[in-house]
Amino acid sequence: MTRPVQAACGVFVTATDTGVGKTLVMATVASALKEQGVNAGVMKPIVTGLADGHALSDPDWLLSVTETRDAPDLVAPYRFRLAAAPLVAAAHANVTIDLTRITQAFQTLSARHDCVLVEGIGGVLVPVTTDLFVVDLIKGLGLPVLLVARAGLGSINHTLLTLDCLRTRGVPILGLVFNHPARPPAAPDESDTIPTILRLSHLCSFGELPYCAGLPATWPRHRDALLARLDIQGLLDALGLRKLT
Repeated sequence: MTRPVQAACGVFVTATDTGVGKTLVMATVASALKEQGVNAGVMKPIVTGLADGHALSDPDWLLSVTETRDAPDLVAPYRFRLAAAPLVAAAHANVTIDLTRITQAFQTLSARHDCVLVEGIGGVLVPVTTDLFVVDLIKGLGLPVLLVARAGLGSINHTLLTLDCLRTRGVPILGLVFNHPARPPAAPDESDTIPTILRLSHLCSFGELPYCAGLPATWPRHRDALLARLDIQGLLDALGLRKLT
């Protein structure tokens, strides 16, 4: 395992599972920071399931939100077509993922930006290599975590398990953002889910994002509503940043 990189301003956005809304949270936070005058960079070190054709990939969406011109090889050093865990997708492509390449890209981006947002892949115990998991990548980058969790049934267990893993590995946690990745059902009543997680985890929430259909194409239509649901001042304080505009 590589040693943690020298401390830089940034945050690692991970989630309790795949499909929870990491990229949406990344886009919302990056857009909010940009609005506050912060020069924020974005990075998704490992991308799998790249579609053929002209579908907008997650890194491309994030670059369009931040209007940065960082090279694709820095923003997403590893890109694979197979929609699978990095270990599996890399094996199919006959590639071995090297965490040093990822940390070097992060250091380059850190030198260009006030803050770098790094998006994980899946959950914290998704295998990256035969020996390393996403949580090891987080530790190698030396970043605190912003955890994205579902605002619905089943989230208490998944969220507390993820937090336990991060804390056991000594990873600092800034707080949580809750998301509705699907249209909330009429029942059952899930209003106690978020308060219960916050009470048991002793962490704060930086916002609860509503369900947004048709992303990323509909991002411009949903952007303002999403930013309004985010506690950007709380995030600025947690990251040690100040409003620049």
